Amino acid sequence: MNYTRKRALLACDFCRHRKRRCDGKKPCSTCKDSNADCVYKELPFDRCLSRPTSRLRAGLLLTQGDRVEDASPTAVIDRLARIESLLEHQSQQINQLSTRSSPVSYPTSQADYFSTYQQQSEHLPSTSAAIDPHLDSPQFLIPKGHATLPSTLLALPRVSDLLGDYPRDYFFEIEEKLPLPGLLGTLYDSPLIWPSLDLNALDAAAENYFRNVHPHHPIFSSSMFKSWQVQLIQEEKMEEIGTAICFCVYALGTLCTDQGGEYDTDEAFGLQYFQPALRIMLHKLVWDFRPSINLCQALLLAASYFSHLGRPLHSWKMAQFSSRIFLTLVESRKHNLSSAQFEEVELRTFWQCFTVECDRIAELDVPRSGIEPLGDRMRLPHSTDPADNENTIYFIAEHAIRRLLNRIHNSLYGPEISQTSPNPAMPTGPNQAWQSLGIQKLLGLTAELNRQLEEWYISIPDWLRPPKGTMPLPNDRARVLRLRYYAARHIIHRPFILQLACRQPEGQSPASSSVLSPDAYSETPLVLEKCQTCIDSCVTYLYNAVEMMDKRSPYLWTFSQSCMACLLMMWLADNTPALHPYVPPMRSVQNMILAKLGKWAIKDSTFAAEAHIIERLDFSDPMEA
Repeated sequence: MNYTRKRALLACDFCRHRKRRCDGKKPCSTCKDSNADCVYKELPFDRCLSRPTSRLRAGLLLTQGDRVEDASPTAVIDRLARIESLLEHQSQQINQLSTRSSPVSYPTSQADYFSTYQQQSEHLPSTSAAIDPHLDSPQFLIPKGHATLPSTLLALPRVSDLLGDYPRDYFFEIEEKLPLPGLLGTLYDSPLIWPSLDLNALDAAAENYFRNVHPHHPIFSSSMFKSWQVQLIQEEKMEEIGTAICFCVYALGTLCTDQGGEYDTDEAFGLQYFQPALRIMLHKLVWDFRPSINLCQALLLAASYFSHLGRPLHSWKMAQFSSRIFLTLVESRKHNLSSAQFEEVELRTFWQCFTVECDRIAELDVPRSGIEPLGDRMRLPHSTDPADNENTIYFIAEHAIRRLLNRIHNSLYGPEISQTSPNPAMPTGPNQAWQSLGIQKLLGLTAELNRQLEEWYISIPDWLRPPKGTMPLPNDRARVLRLRYYAARHIIHRPFILQLACRQPEGQSPASSSVLSPDAYSETPLVLEKCQTCIDSCVTYLYNAVEMMDKRSPYLWTFSQSCMACLLMMWLADNTPALHPYVPPMRSVQNMILAKLGKWAIKDSTFAAEAHIIERLDFSDPMEA
């Protein structure tokens, strides 16, 4: 007899993402075993189009295995939304693997709004389809006192022996002391000076903004901006939020044409536009008594401006103001949140607030506004402008990996992990936390987090997904996603290098070394494989970051901090006998990073401090023949 194995004509989303055989039932056996939602995506036509060019015109892409992928903006966003739902379900596995049996108890300084929204979460609308409300866990929140800061690496005994002692808030202290450039340092010392409204100059600055800045945070459309600009030209000296938004756009457009790192003139920084914009915003912030989404947008533009200057604290402050206004907007709807519908502009504003604040929390552990918990409830934005479809997809993909990065911080680097250290009397440090997890739990946690990272990566549409490695990419948005991928991969596997690098060497007294026992993490093939993954991630990140650090972007400070952290990790691996063979020659990339930092390293800046630290790392590259 001829036994033909039956298979479904169309696999469900869960099986398709995992490349598993689907039996076509509702629910299928795989989803039933995994306790996942079983959802089938209908093909857009009854039959596949015969010619590839016709498929492209119809919004379909031909991919490997002659699979038809719907590439229309709505389908792509739905696809990314499904990966969000998938990651929500996977958080259950993280909870099972981790040692905590109850939600983390955060300090009261976490946020003024945190407890309010966590206790009243039933009033918030569930805006993601098929998400279990019981999964509203702290898995997406970065804990206060987390150990992912680059400065925690400087506190490691082997690093401090080489470089000296650095406090945890070292870079925070540098940034808060650094004066603002030019007119911003004397914001209220003179009357408000309106810039010249030369239409040709304004149009050129706006064009440059939408080409170089807008793709990173498409929080409003070009048509919305044009309406504000028309009103500004007609009314001229009008101190309204629309005016401030226009001036911020002109300032950013002017700033990004200046690729130099020198602090030369106010005009080179667009300060003739940004100073009046900032004065208008701060006046509205203090004296407007109703929440305004336009004020949120203006403050986010100000945050972007400071990010382009490489000033993280000022950027965070502007974003935090925006977040608090948005939370006030949410609070004003608390009586009908179950049926509340957030407009597209509000969703884009929320997610930009969320990502900017989470980046600063990850880098500097700054105080929280309370915007983070809403990340589990707010739906993703959709494209309203066909010309902005690609930017929207990149926008959503970056917010998705930011949430995954938050989960990594929470699962592997939370301060509560080190509270279970076998020797509580010893001072805690970043190299102790994972010993308390145990090797098996750490292997399980990192494997699951890495799997979720790969799920995120394959969720990006084929035609926009940046290839792994160092292949040149067509635009900065693809470069940012690739860098986010390797940053996540690095910190997932960082504990394995730290455990090997920070073990107590033979013959060294416990008082002068880590509290880890010599055999806490043996040099097994599996552990060495995880270390190699971390090494590969750090090196690939460094080579990808070089191009982005050559110009101004909202990620300038972030990339410089991450490059320093990657080089510190490579130095530790290079000086660990078991890992030394896996470290490639590093001096050339070290010199490239130093050259890029030198472009921005003004006196007493973080960039100058980072360069000083990196210069002192001595790599044992083999002598060239």
